[in-house]
Amino acid sequence: MMLYMANWGTRQLVFRLPKSVIDPSIFEPYCIPEQITVFTNSSYIILDINIDDEEYRTWIEGEGWLTRLLQIRDDILQGDFRVLYLAWLKATSISIYEEQEELLEPPVPANLNQLPIYLEAFVEFFDIDRDLIAFATEESVSQQDEVEPIEEWIGALSSEEKNDFLLKVIRDEPNVKLQLIKRLRAIFKNPKNSGNDKITRRSLAELLAGAQEQNERRNKQEFLRVQQEKILKLEALALKEEQVWLEVYKLIELKQSKPYEQAVAYLVDLRDLAEHQGALDEFQASIQQIQKDYSSRSGLLSRLKKARLLAL
Repeated sequence: MMLYMANWGTRQLVFRLPKSVIDPSIFEPYCIPEQITVFTNSSYIILDINIDDEEYRTWIEGEGWLTRLLQIRDDILQGDFRVLYLAWLKATSISIYEEQEELLEPPVPANLNQLPIYLEAFVEFFDIDRDLIAFATEESVSQQDEVEPIEEWIGALSSEEKNDFLLKVIRDEPNVKLQLIKRLRAIFKNPKNSGNDKITRRSLAELLAGAQEQNERRNKQEFLRVQQEKILKLEALALKEEQVWLEVYKLIELKQSKPYEQAVAYLVDLRDLAEHQGALDEFQASIQQIQKDYSSRSGLLSRLKKARLLAL
């Protein structure tokens, strides 16, 4: 594996994978020119995820990132292609052209809604739109890791094939375990991601529109949550409004910067409470009285003005 980043907008993750374990054709649906590419030689496949994004033009500490992403290579070799789908989402979402809007998504891997910590790190490193992932996840099935009957499968292999694998072990050939697992799965079970084979593939335009809707829903929910928290805070403040006003005057009398700042902070909360109760006129009258009584306190008045508590 190789990891590269530059603050002019490039982040790159490269894998070298053995051809004896994985077929390079499986990467084709996820490839995007110049961004997700595959090169092969007689022994290896080079999978290159190379993203240029204006949003990357900030400083990022590189130390520790490669360690956080190491497990991804093993997942690919085991047939888990969630990282490829996530990379495809990023690549297409930042390079969309009109003629690409009808581009269909690649096969949707299972368990997109259950990303392990190293795939969460991948999402963070490449800054992939969380709303886009959330919408894409709606078509991702959930699959439990099943216990594969390896002993039973090995027993069903021919003596010739067993001997062939034993010779590979004796010769200390690389990746024998992965080759054997690949062979057993090819004979005795469907591919790991087959759970989504019957899903209708969505266009890039549909994915982006869905991500926008997801973003709007999330923002609305966040707004409602913040409003509810504000109402609860104001209701609690209403129970002690008189004491807070007394505290405001006590702080003002101290004639010091920090007490002034705390008094103004209380007044901002009291203004919000007055607005919530429909009593802004009464609040403004109190502020005008403070302005009149403490007209010589320039530090206080400047803070009131900055907080937009004084009438224009």
